[in-house]
This record gives sequence, structure tokens and C-alpha cells, in this order.
Amino acid sequence: EKQWKYRRNAFTLSSDFLAGSANPAARVRCRYLLAATRAAADMQFEQKASAVGGTIVQTGQTQTDMLDIDWAYITQNSKLKIFFGTTPLPNDRQLDIEVYQIEEPLAPDADLAEQVFKRIAEGLKFKDNQLLEAGSVIVAEIKNIGLDYILPLAGNKQTQSQESFFLIKDARNHSIGFTMDVLIDSGTNDQLNIQAVSFLYARGRYAQEQAAFFQSDNSFNKFAWKSETVSPAGRSGTEITLDEAGVMAVGKLGTQIEKTSYQLGPAAIPDVFLEMVFKQTLDSNHKKIIVDIIDSDGQITPTLISRIEAEEEPAYVLEVEFLDGRGFSEQVYLDNQKQVSKILLQQKSLFILERTSAENILREFPEQANYILQKNKMLEQNQPK
Repeated sequence: EKQWKYRRNAFTLSSDFLAGSANPAARVRCRYLLAATRAAADMQFEQKASAVGGTIVQTGQTQTDMLDIDWAYITQNSKLKIFFGTTPLPNDRQLDIEVYQIEEPLAPDADLAEQVFKRIAEGLKFKDNQLLEAGSVIVAEIKNIGLDYILPLAGNKQTQSQESFFLIKDARNHSIGFTMDVLIDSGTNDQLNIQAVSFLYARGRYAQEQAAFFQSDNSFNKFAWKSETVSPAGRSGTEITLDEAGVMAVGKLGTQIEKTSYQLGPAAIPDVFLEMVFKQTLDSNHKKIIVDIIDSDGQITPTLISRIEAEEEPAYVLEVEFLDGRGFSEQVYLDNQKQVSKILLQQKSLFILERTSAENILREFPEQANYILQKNKMLEQNQPK
């Protein structure tokens, strides 16, 4: 591989080293983790040795001009040699280096793994990302402000709520689906006073239904989230929790698979609050920021948000680029109140999301009337506990 590839909330770069044979003598994998758990190096070494059924032979530290890399030399039944190195980076990122050397006769050089590891470590170049720092500032400001500046008061003066509906159209301007989002601040002293329900429906070639239910505290430092998706490929679901220590646990509904844990960085925020990120960015002096957007499947996607000069209408335009290598990007149009009015989503095809009313959605998609008319009941019944 010549490029970093996004896999499981990390970017991975892999390569094979040959030593006079068609078979690889050593295999290298570098991983840039977006939300690594804060485990000490020796604990990570123990976990790695246990995972491969190996023994730690030696540990040490390699220091470069930019980084201090802790490493362990692990052997497995005299058949495999592993050099595993790890170093923490700003914004709760982490870099891991793994070099696997296959023993004789494929790799006659007993020190190959160590030599390859040292060459990689010495060649590393790291530059702190100021756009990610700017994103961290924006997220911190949002957590400090809360929902007060985007949610209008409902009939109950203590309760604030917001509903939004968007038609999804294809490049030929045909309606193929819709999204519905309801966001409520109960105004109570409950630990999880913020509640949200999201529903996405698409028919035809892109047929799927996805419902997500979300609860959090006022600063989004603790939340519970579950989602279910139905498509021609089948049914799947995800359950996510974030505890007060900032550790996010992601599990698949209806399975016994152990949950995966991630330590969220300061630039991480659920996509439930993406419109708040847009508004706060426009209210700031930042022209560009990077934030880590968490979706309802537990995926963390670094996202570049840039201002674009707008004409009189609409008032504001943002370019949103999802940096996971899949090529998704958006142009987001906002009105004078900095509320999203239209989104152009592009990858291989173009999709248009236009703000509309619940009544219009009911006319276009009468088969989904139950979800739309009972959205508040759904919110009460389906919240994660």
C-alpha cells in the first residue's frame, strides 16, 4: 500500500519487505489511531503479546527529533519475531508501528525486524495539526454554550425543541427519501436531559431505513445512543455509550461480540450536533477547522469544514470534506439565521437534501406516516437506558 487507508477509526499503512525471495521476509503495519484508549505502554505490550500468543523478550525506547517511541520485542514459539512500538500524539491520537519478521528460512537475517523498525522510527515526520486544534476550540465552545442558542422554547417554558425535515433528491431532482430529526432539551435536572430521534428513509435503488435514538447531558460529555438499520442486505444495530471519563464503548445489537472502546479527543462530537458546529464555526474567526464527527454506527470521521464566499442568497456556504478516503463531500447552504437550508452531497453520484415541512414529507412518502406522526412517542419509548 502506498497510501494510508481508513479502517476501524484508524488510518493504516502496510507494506511487505522481501529478502531475495518471492515470499515476504517482514511485514510492516503503521496505525494512526484517532481515539486510542489511554493505556500505559507496558500494558499495551502485554496485550499485544497475549493477542499473538507470544512472549515479551525486551522493551525499550527509541527517541527521535520529534517523537519518543516505546517498543517491545516479542517472540512467538521461535517462529515469529515482532517489534511493536507506540507513541501518544496530541488530541488523543496515537501512532503504532508493528514489524513482523518470519523466521528461517524465509528471513535469514535475525535482526531484520529490529532494523526495519528503527528505519521507520527514524524516518517519521510529525507536524501538529492546527486545524484540529481549532476544531477542539469550537467543540469546547459548543459544550460550554449548550443547546440554548439553537433551540426555541416550546409550550412548556422549560422545554426547548427543534424539528427538521429534509427531502433527499437524486441528480435528476427526483425525491428518493427524507430525513427527520427531533432535538429536545427537557430543561430538567436529569443527567441525560437532551434527547434526540433521527430517522432516514430511502426507497428504490438506495432502499434503507435507519432510526437512531440519543440521550446526553447538557455538555455532551456523557451520552447513550442506539441505532437500527434495515436494508436489502438485512438488519443491523449499534449501541454506543460515553462515560464521564470520555471512553466511548461501541457494540453491535443482538450479538455477543465484545464492545470496542475508544478514548475520544477534544475535537470529537456526535453528528446529532453537526448543525451547531456549522453555526459556531461561522460565529468564530476560523476559516477552516477539523472536527471528529461520530456517527450512530460508532464511526469517527475526521471532517474538514471550510468557509466559502457566498453571494447574497444563501447567506453562508460551507464546504464539508469527510477525510476517511471514501470521497464524500458536502456543500452546506445556510440562511441568515445560520440554519441549514440545503446540502449537496457528492461521491460518485450527487444527492440533494432540501429543508422542507412534515406536511410535504407526508404527501411524498405516505407509507412512512407512522414514523412522522408519532415521532415524540418514539422518542419516549426508544431511548437507551
